[in-house]
Amino acid sequence: MSARGASPAAKGSGRGIPADPVRALQHTLYRAAKADPGRRFHALADKVCRRDVLQRAWVMVRANNGAPGIDRTTLAQVGQYGVTRLLGELATGLREGRYCPLPARRVLIPKPGSPDGAQRPLSIPTVRDRIVQSAVKIVLEPVFEADMLPCSFGFRPGRSVHDALQVLIDECWRGCRWVVETDIADCFSAIPQAKLMQAVQERVCDQGVLRLLRAMLRAGVLEERLEQLSGLGREPTMFMTMQHSTRRRRLRPMRRALARHRAGDGE
Repeated sequence: MSARGASPAAKGSGRGIPADPVRALQHTLYRAAKADPGRRFHALADKVCRRDVLQRAWVMVRANNGAPGIDRTTLAQVGQYGVTRLLGELATGLREGRYCPLPARRVLIPKPGSPDGAQRPLSIPTVRDRIVQSAVKIVLEPVFEADMLPCSFGFRPGRSVHDALQVLIDECWRGCRWVVETDIADCFSAIPQAKLMQAVQERVCDQGVLRLLRAMLRAGVLEERLEQLSGLGREPTMFMTMQHSTRRRRLRPMRRALARHRAGDGE
């Protein structure tokens, strides 16, 4: 079993351009990036606010069935408000430069496999911000997928830990006996924003998209803390503290894949 070299999102139907306009867009971006490794893309902002791209982004967000962000707006409430109405507002805000992401809501969840009950932070953007993040991911992912190496499996579309495991099995049959496992502590918080943006700018020079990415990175998080005010006879109170973070949930896999790719190049 061999891993696939190109992103499924960027592949065609076998006869050229896919019939799905969003997949056709990704296919075109992937092929353009693959054909010219030095190309910098300057016309991407208009694609992020395309109605079909935003509609696909909404489908992705809805399928994930996530919790509400700091505005407490649920997916059901978006349905009541009107998906078409919301996507229209987002498209207009993006085109006119008025869109401004809100801080993500940070909660602590149990860390899987931790024997001591340790917790890890989870940042939850608002539904509106998750839609925009997904739209940005739809447009940017095929551009950076074209640069990824065949040996890279983490946080890439159409690839999984099972594909990486199959490579290890194949190499063992070929006589290899050593496997080196490493991990980056607190990976997402450890990624320097300046270096991340430098890596993005090697492929993207569209100032509208770059401003949007910087706004997302600077939006920060609001951390929820329950504190008991002892001796005052008052109920536990929830405090919200503002922090800056690189953890933007929908873009997080693509950012980590890009960071790991740069690390593999010795950057």
